[in-house]
Order: sequence, then structure tokens, then C-alpha cells
Amino acid sequence: MSDREIELKLVCEPAELERVRRAPVLQRLKQGRASGKHLHSVYFDTDDLVLGDNGMALRLRRHGRGCVQTLKTEADPSGAGSVARDIGEYEARLPGNASIPDLNKLPEDLRARVRKLANGHAIAPRLVSDIRRTIHNIATPEGDLIELALDRGELQANGRGAPVSEIELELKEGTPASLYRIALDLNEIAELRVGHRSKSERGFALLRRQTPVAVKAEPVLIDAHATLDDAYAIVLRHCLVHMMANEEAAAEHRSPEGLHQMRVALRRARSTFEIFRPVIGGDLADRLASEAKWLANELGAARDLDVFTSDIVAPVELGGARSAALEACIEKARADAWERALAVLRSRRYTRFLLEYGLFLAERGWHTRRKAPAFARDFAGAALDKRLAKAAKLGRDMENLQGGERHDLRKRLKKLRYALHFFSSLYEQEDVKPYLKYLGQMQDVFGGLNDVETAHVILGRLAEGKEMREAAARILAFHEKRAAREWKGAIRLWRRFGGAAPFWRENSA
Repeated sequence: MSDREIELKLVCEPAELERVRRAPVLQRLKQGRASGKHLHSVYFDTDDLVLGDNGMALRLRRHGRGCVQTLKTEADPSGAGSVARDIGEYEARLPGNASIPDLNKLPEDLRARVRKLANGHAIAPRLVSDIRRTIHNIATPEGDLIELALDRGELQANGRGAPVSEIELELKEGTPASLYRIALDLNEIAELRVGHRSKSERGFALLRRQTPVAVKAEPVLIDAHATLDDAYAIVLRHCLVHMMANEEAAAEHRSPEGLHQMRVALRRARSTFEIFRPVIGGDLADRLASEAKWLANELGAARDLDVFTSDIVAPVELGGARSAALEACIEKARADAWERALAVLRSRRYTRFLLEYGLFLAERGWHTRRKAPAFARDFAGAALDKRLAKAAKLGRDMENLQGGERHDLRKRLKKLRYALHFFSSLYEQEDVKPYLKYLGQMQDVFGGLNDVETAHVILGRLAEGKEMREAAARILAFHEKRAAREWKGAIRLWRRFGGAAPFWRENSA
């Protein structure tokens, strides 16, 4: 049997499950009595977990006297708003004594794909999931039907275990937006976090024993004939997926690069709202942009101190007591900033931001201005022109720019670069790449200059006493010389960039 499953997962501490069970929204909307299940599942894969790496989960689960084989495949999340997941599910009944999957029960195309991925390697038991599930059926005022499951139990793989305490909201009938509305109500009652990984993904992570790594944004792909509405949704979804992909590395493993990539995704999201605002958006878009700014600022202190430690302090030889005292002070400030960042990523406000963002995408909660162009291509050129003009206005007087103006030019170039990334698939790539190369080079220089300005602020706040101030002065003197050299390079880069013709004008016809 083949079916699609749209679900939204929330994770929490076990005590919070009881809060959810007693939540007024659940008591008000549930239909009938709750039911309980004991779900004992065995997941199968190759030694190198090739099925899991390709978005598949193959399991056997006891069901009464029989056995159910299920293959899950993650599908395009575009209709679910990206926070919720759209999953393909293929079930088949097997005899009660079945102990291995029967690939012949799969649809022909999936059977061929599984065998190709396995490439002759044995598909064997790799993970056991033992879960006690309580199920509530919910009917919303709009007539949507949702299954709410409260799961407690454990995952076991290779002698290692991981507890499970989570809520699954599965859409049975209606629109994905209803999942977000229920989740937002529950988030006001219990301390919840959005779950980004399935039980099989969590379990296979026990086998790999790998630390999640930070990931950069994938290219944005907009069809040449895409409407303005579709392009808006594609870019916003792209930013959300990029941010969520780095959350575990940042929040669970304190990865500096993971935190950085989350902030990049947030800046890109804010740029999206700003770029499209003249033609599409509304109050909800403005609220999400404001929350993205709040979140980026909350994570900013940790990021600034990460860069300050590795790029500003580390290259300078200080030596002696003045170095030790200052470094201890910096490390404490960095630890405090990280604690603040982690507290924010575990907060209800952050969970609410993710859910509201997902809801915004799921129901397309924006409006388009009356005179807006119908197609993305017609809008892109004007949007790029606007951002280039703003940068050029400051760049004309490049040689005379001072600290604040340099910072403004850096931000304007960054916004132009984001816009180019968003719309680049609408143009010939051989025209796009040289332009992006110039912008990338300038961003690197301006980023280094901004790090020096940030260093002034941090050292002014932290350096106390004569020895610390002497160490701070030495650090700043070292980097000021470098910044002066790099600024001359930035001027040369700007002149080269100014001589490059905007490719989008050449292709506008």
C-alpha cells in the first residue's frame, strides 16, 4: 500500500508530555478516547547505512499476529511548509514470523532503487525502536483531522541507547496549516522544540557516532517561468531549510560554523523579506522579518567572540601574564555568550518562530500588490538594479569612506550578493559567476575590516587594568596595519567591479 504522510514532530522532556496530554486545546478538539500502542520496530540497512543516507527507512513492525513492512521516503517538503515533513510511505503485510524484509513487496521502481543502492551488500537489522505510544484523534474547527501521538521509549543501536520523548502530529485530512496551528497552541503550554530528525535518523546517528557538521546553503533554483508568488516561497523556504540544517550542529555540539551558518540563513531570510517587500509580503512577513532580526542579534555575541578569538587574538603573539589574563577574560565572555545563544535556541520564542515561519509558507499567508509583475524574471532585474544602485551611491566616494560608511557599504554589497544568489538561476551561469566572484572577494575584505571594528568594541568592554589594556593595544595595532593594506585592496576590487556590466540588463530582453 502506498500513501503520503505529512507530519510535524515536536520533542520535549518526558514531564512536558503530561502537560500536552492535559492541554486545553487537546481536551477541546479531541474525538473519542485515547488509544495506546506498543510499537516494537526493527530498522534494516546495509553496513554503511546507504538507505538512510538516501532518505529511506526500511522497517519491520509487529502488528497483532502479523508483521508490517514499511519503507519511508522523504519527499519534497514544499507543500508542508518545510518544518513539517512530507513523507512517502509504502506498507505491505508479511507473515507473523517474518524476520527480514521482502523487497518483492515494494513497488518495482523502489525495489530497483533499493537493490541498486545496496549494490549486493546485505540488508540486515541495524536499529531497534521500542516505543509506548498514546494516540489522540483531533478534529479542528475547519474540519481537518489530525492524529496526535505522544511517544515515550528508547532507540537501541550497537549497544548504545537514546531516549525518545516526542509528539507527532500527522495530517489525516485537510491542509498542513492545521498542524502548525495545533503545534503553536501546544507550544504555549509546554516547553517544546521542533524535531528535525525521524526516529530512524536519530538511531542511525548512534551507529555512525559522527558529530553533525555545518552546511552551507544549496543553490536556489527558480524556474525561468516561475511566478512571483512561487519565487517568493522558494527563496523563503530555502532560507528556512538552511537554518534548520545547522541547528543541531550549533545547539547540540556548539559548532561555531553551525552558529555562523544559522545567522547567514537568518540574514538571507531578512533580505528576502526586504527585497520582495515592494511587491509582495504584508504584516505577517514584517513580523517574521522582525523575529529573524531578533534571533540573529541574540546569536550574534557568540559569533563575534568566536571570530574574535580565532581571527583577531590567535594570530598575535602576546606572551606573559597580560596574555593569560586577557585570554581568560575573553574565554569567559565567549562561554557566557554561547550560553545565551543556546538558551535562545531552546526557548519557546524560537520554536514559535519556526512554527510561524512554516505556517506562513504552508498557507502562503502573504498578499501581492496590485501592480506587481506576474513572473519572477520580470521582478528580478529591477530588484538587482535597486541593490546595485544603493551600493554604487556609497562606492563612488570609496577612497574617502570612514568606519561607519564602510560598514554601510559592506551591508549593501552583502544584500546585493544575496539577491544575486536568489535570482542567479534565472540567468546564464557564465554571466553570473564572474560578477559573484567580484562580490565574494569584496565581501571577504569588508568582513575582515568589520572584524577589526568589532575587536575595538570587544576589547574596550573587556580589557581592564594596565596589563590588559597593553595587550589590547598590541592586538589592535597588529590588525590596524593589516586593515590599512586590505582597504587599499578593497578600492582596487571596487574599481574592477564597477567596470563589470550588470549581466541582468543584457539578458532583460
